[in-house]
Amino acid sequence: MEKYVRDKIKELKSYQVNKVPYTIKLDANEGIDWNEGLNRYPDDSAEELIGKLGKWLNKPTEQLVIGNGSSELIELTLKTFLDPDECVVSLDPTFSMYQVFTTIYNGRYAGFKLNDDFEFDTDEFIKFIEEEKPKIVLLSNPNNPTGKSIPYSEIIKIVKTSDAIVVLDEAYIEFGGESLIDVIDQYDNLIILRTFSKAFGLAGIRLGYMVSNESVIGYIKRVKSPYNVNQVTQANGIKALDNMPQIKRNIALIKEERSWLYQELLKLDILPVDSTANFILFKYEKPVAKYLLDEGIQIRKFSGKLDNYYRITVGTKEENQVVIQKLKECIK
Repeated sequence: MEKYVRDKIKELKSYQVNKVPYTIKLDANEGIDWNEGLNRYPDDSAEELIGKLGKWLNKPTEQLVIGNGSSELIELTLKTFLDPDECVVSLDPTFSMYQVFTTIYNGRYAGFKLNDDFEFDTDEFIKFIEEEKPKIVLLSNPNNPTGKSIPYSEIIKIVKTSDAIVVLDEAYIEFGGESLIDVIDQYDNLIILRTFSKAFGLAGIRLGYMVSNESVIGYIKRVKSPYNVNQVTQANGIKALDNMPQIKRNIALIKEERSWLYQELLKLDILPVDSTANFILFKYEKPVAKYLLDEGIQIRKFSGKLDNYYRITVGTKEENQVVIQKLKECIK
């Protein structure tokens, strides 16, 4: 693992927050309390949250670190491993921030082009990796914006054959696909990212987490800013983990509604991409996004390589019914 780490990062030490009993605390230049303890910095180690997270995932806390959304954790990964001019490989199309962060850290980004049906050819991707020689391979699984998943066995093949850090961004994994989190200990070069924004329905608190081996987590902590996840976010993360039955019901509802949306789009002679995420991508020649926006409904419109493609997030039953009705009106 150490061979992948930037030399300058090897010299760093992680920021240590003193945890000692006290009656008066005057060591951190905090302000006077007037708002229920929010004058204090949050728990830098997020001990209670990570403890509950580890119990839920059946992973030791030493293999976990939390971030201000999984986006921060993507950025921390590049900070830790990517030197200028080194390559990051991902898919095309995929989450646009992979390329943005690569550019910010002076890396070279290479996107492996999916075919017209957005299918993934593992052997060709492995050849692409061999040609590009990346330091980091970033895979969104299920992929955003296509919603398609890479099979478990194919990801294992990529991890085994790649002389690179393989980062699996599993932001949508609760809705479909197969996670590698149970075999994380078997591969030194594997990092898994998750988020509370999708299945947990908590995009507003900006909370993500990383799972990897202790060595990777140790290096990530060297570049992580102290107190990066605030008190309110940590408290809401704990509350969500204490309420997993409700979270699971929400996931089941979204899967059910996703299936309904897919079938309704087919009835409109719109060809949707079969999705394992909480959204559906489809192609249509008419400017449906503008029509829907005039009706007060926002969906995502793409351009460039995905011109005439649209992405609908699966909403509540009532929201989905309204969207389909308005699409019918637009097509007519």
